[in-house]
Amino acid sequence: MRECSDPVLIVADALRYFAGHFREPEALSSTARSLGVSDDCLDFSFDQIRGMTPAEALQEHRLNKLFTSLTDQPRQGLSQAIQACGLARTADVVPLFEQTFGIEMPLFLLTCRRAADDRQFRRAHPEPQALVLQP
Repeated sequence: MRECSDPVLIVADALRYFAGHFREPEALSSTARSLGVSDDCLDFSFDQIRGMTPAEALQEHRLNKLFTSLTDQPRQGLSQAIQACGLARTADVVPLFEQTFGIEMPLFLLTCRRAADDRQFRRAHPEPQALVLQP
C-alpha cells in the first residue's frame, strides 16, 4: 500500500484515474485500490487539497463531461448523454446540472442547438455578407 504523504500527488493521480474511468459505475470504489492507497488516505487527500470528497470530485468531473458532451452534440438524447458520462437517472441529474451550472436544462439545450445551427450555417456560408441580417 502506498503511503499517504503527498495529498497533492494522490489527488492528481485520482483525477487522472477519473478521466479514464468516469463512465464506469464502479469508478469511485476502485479509485483508491487502483492508486494503491487506502480509502481514508484518498478521503483525506481530497479534503485537504480540494475541500471535497472523492465522490463529489467524480460527480463534478462527470457533470463537466455532460456539459461538454451536450455542447458538442446538442441533438443527442439527453438520457443517452447522461448515461455515457457515468451519471445516474435523468430525473436526478437534471436538477443537479441546473444547480451546478446555473442554467435550466431546456434553455441550455436550446442555446447549444442554436449555436450548433449557427456553426453549421457559417461553414456552409463563409462569405462575410452571410453575416448581415436583411431588414
